[in-house]
Amino acid sequence: MNDRERNRAYRRAIEATVRPGDLVLDIGTGAGVTALMAARAGGHVVTCESNPHTAFLADRVIRANGYGGRITLIPASSTELVVGRDLPGPPDVVTAEIFDCGLIGESALRALDHAHRELISATTRLVPRGGRLWAQLVESESLHGLNQVGEVEGFDLSPFNAASTRGYFPGRVDRHPHTVLAPAFRLLDFDFGEPPVPRARHLTVPVTADGTAHALVMWFELDLGGGIRVSNHSAGSGHWEQAVQTFPAPVAVRAGTAVRLTARHDLDALSLGLEAVRP
Repeated sequence: MNDRERNRAYRRAIEATVRPGDLVLDIGTGAGVTALMAARAGGHVVTCESNPHTAFLADRVIRANGYGGRITLIPASSTELVVGRDLPGPPDVVTAEIFDCGLIGESALRALDHAHRELISATTRLVPRGGRLWAQLVESESLHGLNQVGEVEGFDLSPFNAASTRGYFPGRVDRHPHTVLAPAFRLLDFDFGEPPVPRARHLTVPVTADGTAHALVMWFELDLGGGIRVSNHSAGSGHWEQAVQTFPAPVAVRAGTAVRLTARHDLDALSLGLEAVRP
């Protein structure tokens, strides 16, 4: 909530998008900040929050700020909303901040999929409009050790790796020694104005340094519209950490060669595969 960079970006985007009298659907309100921004910009807001305790506190925040008459809070997931019952019609604007460090891990694509099928129209304006996921291959025993274990005090603990995280997890990459093995590259693009679909992408990534590929570090850019963007790149000051995907079996790489990377998502989770390309 104290992420000034994020809050300022969303405020500017919402003020540029919401027009007086607009019906606004705010998905996943949290503390109610984006709903309050939309109401202050002149919208009539329907907002939702699936966590009942969070919804209770958000309602108190909304009323304490004097917007109880302009914001209707529904303690439910957006996927439970029905036009004609919870919304008087398709919203003019949808706002959402339901993104984790790897963009899609908080069911963002499922929420948008349902919204496209059941709630919004072709003219609905979205904040954000889209997102891009970036990635970079790194050598880092420190990052790898966050999710994999080998020998500890003379004991082989590697069987415990069966319980390691299969997907990405959050981490402050700049706090871990690491060596960049390849330039940053675009992993996946998302246009939130279109219904999301499962995707698979196959990439060949040129390697620029000798080393061992322990992990893929990922970060996103959100396009909030009007040239306004927010990112969780390590150079930023926001609350999001970066997404770290460790490889169960690190891959030795050499400068001047390449690796093949496969990235897949099924709307719920991202999976990655890596193999070296033999020269």
